[in-house]
Amino acid sequence: MKILFVDDNELNRMVLNDMVEILFEGVSIETYESAKDLFELDISSYGLILSDIDMPEINGFELHDILRKRYNYTKPIIAVTALAVSGDREKMLMHGFDDYISKPIDMNELESTLQKYI
Repeated sequence: MKILFVDDNELNRMVLNDMVEILFEGVSIETYESAKDLFELDISSYGLILSDIDMPEINGFELHDILRKRYNYTKPIIAVTALAVSGDREKMLMHGFDDYISKPIDMNELESTLQKYI
């Protein structure tokens, strides 16, 4: 399976990439700094998309809507965000995200969440 992860923070991209490589043998992950970079890709080739929420230019909510409506992407999209106060998880799910992972990323939470989709 190929996973796509978009986050404007380089350290977050590196850490999540390393965690996925440790946890899931045979799963490849591609990381991107900006949601704008994704529009030239074959989005359908990814089995799962992980998206930061608070990004410049196109935030995670906007990206979610573009992927679902313009690209008809029907596979899971998971919010990965530092928004972790009461109600934020529900806000992400109500917007249509399939799941939610809070930052800083906990390896056990990452594994249990991704295991549902891989």
